[in-house]
Amino acid sequence: MVRYRILVVTGVGTGGWTSKMAADRVREELGKRGIKNVETKTCKVADLKIILDSWMPDAVITVIGRESDLNLPENLPVFNGVSLVSGVGMEPVIDGIVEALKKPHWAGIDRDSRA
Repeated sequence: MVRYRILVVTGVGTGGWTSKMAADRVREELGKRGIKNVETKTCKVADLKIILDSWMPDAVITVIGRESDLNLPENLPVFNGVSLVSGVGMEPVIDGIVEALKKPHWAGIDRDSRA
């Protein structure tokens, strides 16, 4: 059963490899901390609004620009994922994601009821 959903956002024309690398890394690092039931999805900025509305992620990781440029809902946890791609300095990002997943879902979703 999927309990947590993390969306990784990338820019246009990047080919998706940076977002996939960040998604794989966050799943791996969360797994090392005992958080196993995580689903990740990648998308481009152009598709962000549709994915947010339909998928309701627990957190967003961006591998482009500033988080404020994405116009995300106010309470949605967002993290800069460049360190997840490089592998340098990623511990604070992973720590922040772990803390965000411990809190109630920003939109009030019951995580235990996810299929």
